[in-house]
Formats: sequence, structure tokens, C-alpha cells
Amino acid sequence: MIFTQRALNTAFSFILLAASTCAFSDANSKRLYRYYNDKGIPTMSDQVSEEHIRRGYDIVDRNMQLIRHFPAFDETVYNKDKAKRDAAFKQQQEDARILRLYSSAHDAELARNRLFDTLETSIGYNSLQLQRIKRLRANFVGDAALAERKSQTPTAKLKDQIAAYDKQINDLQALIDYQRTEQTKVKNDFIPIIKRLTELEKAPTATATAAPKSMFDVSPP
Repeated sequence: MIFTQRALNTAFSFILLAASTCAFSDANSKRLYRYYNDKGIPTMSDQVSEEHIRRGYDIVDRNMQLIRHFPAFDETVYNKDKAKRDAAFKQQQEDARILRLYSSAHDAELARNRLFDTLETSIGYNSLQLQRIKRLRANFVGDAALAERKSQTPTAKLKDQIAAYDKQINDLQALIDYQRTEQTKVKNDFIPIIKRLTELEKAPTATATAAPKSMFDVSPP
């Protein structure tokens, strides 16, 4: 993942805001913030700067006693943590969407079964229609064959009717195939929904997964 300068600045702004809040709350305790440059020379400040975040810093008291140490900003760790937060937020949104539609895993199973049964009923009706039209077509084909055996040419009307039946048969068969595919899709679509609702029902609290805590915890120890 490419960590853009804009994203980096946003991260620093967030950290600095939190650190500034911490510094303000610690004003009466006279805490200082120390980081070391490339030569190992310490730099002291009563505020946290971007350089503190980049290099890592210590919170010390006026007697230079260490209160707390914060490691240097780690872009890889930040990106990994951000990915977890994004995934958790996405899961929260999906959970909310599912819970708006279904009150429980059982409710989702009932909805799945209703959709499946509706398609099955339609497939049954269309299959009966398909068999009826095939029989009608067979009768007209028989009439055409009989005319040919009598050395007669089948009428144009007879040929047109057979062609119309052929189209109806093809259309109905395509519709039935589509509805069979939809049945499979309904079953597959509900698998993760029912699984997730079951997980939420088994969880200690029936709430969506909370986002992980940020790596930048600058609250006082």
C-alpha cells in the first residue's frame, strides 16, 4: 500500500492533536517531551512536534525521570492497523444492512425459502406450459408430415404456427433455465448472511464488530 504524503500528514495531525491534548492536561505536572537526533543528542520540548513522532520520544518530568516512551512512527504498522480499522468499519456497515433486513438467522432462512419456493412454483407452471406447447407443436408437425405424404405442400399458415411454437419453446426453456440459476444464486447469496447472523447471535453482545484501537494511544499511563 502506498502511503501518500497527504495520508501521512493526516496521521500526524491526528497524533499531534491527541498529544497536544495530553500535554495540556499534564501542564500542572510539568512534563517534557524528549527525542534524540541522528547524533544521539536529546532535544527537549514542552510540546510534541512531527519530529517527535517520526523519531519516537519520551515523556519525562522536570527531573528527567522517564514517565513513558513512545516508539518512532512506523508506517507499516500504521498501514496494517488502518487496514484492520477499514475492514472492521466495512463489517459494521454490512452487519447493519443485514440486521435491517432480517431480525435473526431463522428469519433469513424463512426469507430464503420463500424466494426459493416462489421460483420453484413459477418453474413448475412454466414447465407445464412448455410440455403443452410441445404437444401442440407435435400435432402441427404431424399435420405437415401428413400433407407431404399426400404430396401436398404444407400451408404457409401451418409453417408459421410451427415456427411460433418453436420460439415459445425456446423462450420458455430459457426462462426456466434462468429461474434455476436464480434458485442457485438465492441459496448462495443467503449462505454468508445466515452465517453472519448466527455469529452475531452467538456473540456476547448482539452488536457489530468494533473497530480495533488505534496504535497511537497517547493517553497518560
